[in-house]
Amino acid sequence: MNRRLLAALALIVLVGTAGCTTILGDDAADPESLSADAEYDYDTDRDAFITVNRGNYTAVYNVSAKVTGDNGTIEFYRTNALTIENPLELEALQFRYANGTVVRYVDGEAVVVRSDGTQEPTDALAVETTRQRTVVELPAEEGQIAFTTPKSGKEIAVYTPVHGSYEVALPPDRDASVPLLSRTRPSNDDRAVVGDRVHLRWDDVETSVLSVRWYLDRDLWLFGGLAVVAAGLGVIGVAYYYRRIRLAEKRRD
Repeated sequence: MNRRLLAALALIVLVGTAGCTTILGDDAADPESLSADAEYDYDTDRDAFITVNRGNYTAVYNVSAKVTGDNGTIEFYRTNALTIENPLELEALQFRYANGTVVRYVDGEAVVVRSDGTQEPTDALAVETTRQRTVVELPAEEGQIAFTTPKSGKEIAVYTPVHGSYEVALPPDRDASVPLLSRTRPSNDDRAVVGDRVHLRWDDVETSVLSVRWYLDRDLWLFGGLAVVAAGLGVIGVAYYYRRIRLAEKRRD
C-alpha cells in the first residue's frame, strides 16, 4: 500500500512540475523575459490579433474587452494534460495607451517610453503569478496589451482573456482550410491571404478557448497524392475481384 501511495504522489509531482510551470510556483513572469524586444502590430481594429510564428506567438489584446481579472488587472493562463490551469509564460510585455505612449520592461523594470525616445520608470505595469494564472496590473482600462509566449507543434489553444473580434495570422506557407488536416474551434467567419500568411477571422468570440490546428501547404499535396494512390488501388482491387467473379460464373456455367 505504501508503494502505491508513493507512486501516486510521484505521479502528481511529475505532472505538476511538467513544463515551465510548477505546482508550487513558476517563472512565467521572469524579468529578463519580460524585458525582451519585440515588435507588435497595434494598428488593428480587432479586439485580439494573434500572429503565430515557428516557436511562439504574439498577441495584442484590447483591454477594454477583457473578461478575466478584477478591476485594473487582466489574467492569462493555459492548461496542462489534466486540464489544470497554469500561468501563461509572458515575454516582451508591453502596454500601449490610446494616445500611442508605450509602457514596457527594460532591464527587468517597467518604464514609460515617450515619443521622443526618453524613458521614465513607472510602477503602472506590474506582473505577478499565482498557482494558476499570470496577473498583469494594467496602467489604464483603455489601451492594448501585447506579449509573446512560447508554443510548439501545429496547434495553438488560446484561453481568451478578451471577448469580441479575433484575427489569427498563421505561419508562412500554412493553411487551415481542409477539415481532415486542420481544425478551428469555434469555426472562423472569414479567411484571407495577406502576403505569405493566411489570416483567420472571427467576428465575435465569446468562448473561453479558441483553438487552431493547421498544416503545411506541402502536406496538402502529400495528402492529395496519397488519396489518388489509394483511389487507384481501390479501382484496381474492384476490377480484380469483378474479373474473378466473372471467371467463376463462366466456370459454373
